[in-house]
Amino acid sequence: MKSRRLFSAAALCAALLAALPAAAQYAGQSCTAHAGATVRQAPAQFGFRMNGTFRVMQLTDLHMTADFRSDHLFPMLGQLIQYEQPDLIVITGDLIYAPCDEVLWRRLGDFLASQHVPYAITLGNHDAERIPRSRVYEIVRTLPLCVNAAFNPEEERQGDFVIPIGAFDDPERIEALLYVMDTNDYNADDRSYAGFEPAQIAWYEATSARIEQEAGRKPNALMFFHVPLHEFAEAVEAGNPLTGFRLEDECPARDNAGMFDAVLRRGDVCGIFAGHDHANNYVTEYRGVALGFGRYSGTFGEYQELLSGARMFELKAGERGFTTWERLANNSVARRRTFPTPKPADE
Repeated sequence: MKSRRLFSAAALCAALLAALPAAAQYAGQSCTAHAGATVRQAPAQFGFRMNGTFRVMQLTDLHMTADFRSDHLFPMLGQLIQYEQPDLIVITGDLIYAPCDEVLWRRLGDFLASQHVPYAITLGNHDAERIPRSRVYEIVRTLPLCVNAAFNPEEERQGDFVIPIGAFDDPERIEALLYVMDTNDYNADDRSYAGFEPAQIAWYEATSARIEQEAGRKPNALMFFHVPLHEFAEAVEAGNPLTGFRLEDECPARDNAGMFDAVLRRGDVCGIFAGHDHANNYVTEYRGVALGFGRYSGTFGEYQELLSGARMFELKAGERGFTTWERLANNSVARRRTFPTPKPADE
C-alpha cells in the first residue's frame, strides 16, 4: 500500500535470490522459466462441490521480497491453504515488492501451483512500479495453475474478468460469479491512486447484463480488487457496525468513478472485497452490499505489526449471499459472519 523504501541495488537483489533462505525451500522447484518446460494448466471451469458449497480464499498485499522479510511467507501460506482447502484463491494485488520482479513472480507461481489450488490474480498499485503493467500481466498469464489466461482473453483488457461457478450436477448452469478487477495504480498528475476507469465500469455492467440474459437470472456474485471504494468510508461515517478492526483511514482512489452505483444498479454483487489498507480488516453492510477488506497476508513490518492471514468465503449453491471468516497465521479462526445478515426468528 503506502510506498516504502525498497532494496534497489540490482547486484544485491541477484545475490539474495541466488542464496534465498527458507522461502526457497518451500517453493518446491525452481521458479525460473526453463525452455520446453510444461506449464500446469488452470481449469477452464469451476463448479460447486457435491455438498453445494464453493470456498474462496482471498490473499492480499503479500509484499513479497527477495530478502529475509519474506522468509515466513510460503510456510504461512501453505498452512493457511492446508487448513482451509479452498477451491480457488483470489489474490488482490501488491504481490511483489522488490526489483527482481519476474523471478519473484515465477517463484510465487511455482509455490502456489505446488499447493494444487488454482488462483486468480489482479494487481495493486505496487506491482508495476518497476516493469510495465502489461508485462506483469504477460508473466501472470504464464504462471502454472493461474486462471487469468483461461478467463481473461488476451485481446481484452487485462486484470478485469469474471469466473463463473457452475452447479455440481450441471457445470453449464451458473450458480455464482466472481468478478476480479484491476483498480490501476497512480494518476499521472499527482501520483494519487487512480482507481477504476469508466470503461471498466461499463464492462462490468455489460458483462453482468449478458450473463443475466444467458442464465435467465442474476447469479450470486462477489467482486474483488485492490483499492477500496469511497463507499467504504461512507459506510463507516454512517455508523454501520463493523465486524473486525479499522486501525487506519480508508485509502480510496482520488476520484469516485461510480463502481458502487453500478453494482447497485445491476443488483448481482452481494459483496465487494479489497486489500490495500493493511491495518483494516473489517466487513460491514452498506445499502444491501457487504463491503470488506481481506486480511493482510504479507511480510512482517510494512507499517503495522498485525498477524497475517487470509479471508475466507463460502458460497452455497442456489442461495444469495455468503459466509466469511479469517484464518490467521497462528491457525486460529476469527470473526465469522454471514451476509445478508440473518433476520431474527421473530421477524
